[in-house]
Amino acid sequence: MRARGAVRVVPGTAITVMVENQGIPLAYGVVANISDKGACLWTNGRFEVGENVSLRLSFAREPQTFEASARVVWGEAPAEGAYTLRYGLQWDATPEAEQRRLKSLIERTSGRG
Repeated sequence: MRARGAVRVVPGTAITVMVENQGIPLAYGVVANISDKGACLWTNGRFEVGENVSLRLSFAREPQTFEASARVVWGEAPAEGAYTLRYGLQWDATPEAEQRRLKSLIERTSGRG
């Protein structure tokens, strides 16, 4: 198993996500765990490893969504009879101010901020 580049946080409150392509919603999901390097999503969408996706993450009690782009680095098929898939995402490079905002949002949802 490959070593992680960052400590993942399991959100204390739900982080919902809309996956888009050129502004058109493709899928909806929930964040299973998140870090400043990437996230694991449960979603109703189907994506290929290596695919680039645009995301709008909604954190509890936050008036603005957090918009990010990421690359799908792994995927897991659903269990028999299940309708959701699990994917690992790696964030694309983002400006420093957005990185700080994401870290702050993660800390608050973990109960540490």
